Amino acid sequence: MSPIRILIAEDHAMLADALQMLLSSQPDMHCMGVAPSGQEAVELAANLQPDILLLDLGMPGLDGLGVMRALQAAKSATRTLVVTARMDSGSVRAALALGAAGYLPKNESGSELLLAIRRVAQGRRYISADIASLFVDDAETQNTEHKLTSSETTILQLVGNGLTSKEISLKLNISEGTVRKHRENLRNKLGIRNSAEMAAYAIRTQSGTTTSGEL
Repeated sequence: MSPIRILIAEDHAMLADALQMLLSSQPDMHCMGVAPSGQEAVELAANLQPDILLLDLGMPGLDGLGVMRALQAAKSATRTLVVTARMDSGSVRAALALGAAGYLPKNESGSELLLAIRRVAQGRRYISADIASLFVDDAETQNTEHKLTSSETTILQLVGNGLTSKEISLKLNISEGTVRKHRENLRNKLGIRNSAEMAAYAIRTQSGTTTSGEL
């Protein structure tokens, strides 16, 4: 199999060097280069077409969210794995809404990052436990006022297991439209905005641990 082609968007030279060294130690990964600014990240992504962009949100000039908007507008096939110091729910929600395939804090271990890269390369999403816990914290207040029905709880668990609406409908022998309605009710009750957030919340509440979640 061809190695996973990765572009690093990071303006701190020491961290960029450390990431390059980590990636070069993996036989299934290839670092295509480093972009020290947001605009260079957009240009290099367009020219090199990497499989994965490791993106810091705090980039100089065009910030990470701006980079993602530009890639989205260009219909880029590159998948974005955010690796950043920004841990606020607003930044996480904005990145997920723009199509981020993963979100990790910069203080995660190298082994965690490598696992996230491989999962994202497989077409999955990967969100660290610390990030997933943000959705639990945000949703717990909502859930104290709006209790979930047994059907909603079941569907939430299946979303956390990675099932699509079609797969859930087949498993539960209900229509896909009914599943979508339950998912809409879950979003309203829990204050969750999209499927990535719902899966992150489901994974975190099911595990009850600090284990990171694959979506």
